[in-house]
Amino acid sequence: MGEIETRCRRRAGRRLGVAAALLAAWSGAWCGSLHAQSADRVVSTEGTFAGKVVATSAEGVDLEDQRSGEARTIPIDQVREVQFGGEPQSLRAARSLLYRGRAADAVEEVAKIEAAELDGAEQILLDEVDFVKAAAAGRAVLMAGADPKEAGRLVNDFLAKHPKSHHFYEMQQLLGDLLARAGKPDAALAAYSTLAKGPAALKVRSAAAKAGMLFDQQKFAEALNEYDAALAIEAGDGASAEQKRGAQLGKARCMSKLGKNAEAVTLVRGIINQADPEEKALLGRAYNALGEAYRAAGDKDQDALISYLTVDLVYNGSPDSHAEALAQLAELWEKAKNPERAREARKSLQESYPTSPWAKKQAASGGA
Repeated sequence: MGEIETRCRRRAGRRLGVAAALLAAWSGAWCGSLHAQSADRVVSTEGTFAGKVVATSAEGVDLEDQRSGEARTIPIDQVREVQFGGEPQSLRAARSLLYRGRAADAVEEVAKIEAAELDGAEQILLDEVDFVKAAAAGRAVLMAGADPKEAGRLVNDFLAKHPKSHHFYEMQQLLGDLLARAGKPDAALAAYSTLAKGPAALKVRSAAAKAGMLFDQQKFAEALNEYDAALAIEAGDGASAEQKRGAQLGKARCMSKLGKNAEAVTLVRGIINQADPEEKALLGRAYNALGEAYRAAGDKDQDALISYLTVDLVYNGSPDSHAEALAQLAELWEKAKNPERAREARKSLQESYPTSPWAKKQAASGGA
């Protein structure tokens, strides 16, 4: 129940006594109407802006001030999320779950939207429903290590129907990820290359996505070169700096695989020291990369244990990072001859992330 509706109901109860129930019902409907008419919001790296979304494109979102009528364009590399004033609650919740890394939950939540909730909705809102359905399906498949065929069709259909969506580049990268998982590297590279047509931050993402695919193919030297290419892209904006921090983590993981463990530790430590404490998703990935570098060194299991525990206890908001940390902790505790802690880590992994590749790998190895 929203704050305005709560105030309406309390005020009705105080003033009208036995008539409170009737007036509360009326006021609830009235407050709900206010909610439906509330402004659209664009959450960006520069703050949150309210108004009316009048147009979107791959380059950005056009937002009109409803009082002055003045319009502004928020560049696509600054856009974090677009919220529509009249959208169903399940849509908003599903999108939030999607961006928090809980794709499977987002799939369930977006399915709760009833047709009546979209009666008379603007096309831009209907397009947003299509986006959340396709993106949630795609990311859920990737996180579960499932067959990407159907999700790939949904993502491809979205791109074909909505080429001017502000989700265009995001969905191109997701398509590339699904194609890579399907064993179609050339098609995946074509999808990733599309991102390079955007601003600098997306050029960095394009190169980093290619590097990630090479890493998954265990082509670590080639992946390292691609991460270096991402880091060499000239850009001074905040969005590009954020993408480059992610590319640095990818580079560190490549270095670990290539036996350059001390350099990897130094690189990751630098990222951690410079990161904003609120960059929790980045820090979760960073401590996992640090743990990986320590484990690769062969004689620093205690340091690795501390790194993964940091993810488990502090930076556990990203399901993918947390699942990885739990899987590594189970192995490290077992190696440290602490079977009870190992069982706790395995149990937490299986109960919290049963469909993750980490849980499946553990179950397949008989560690459940």
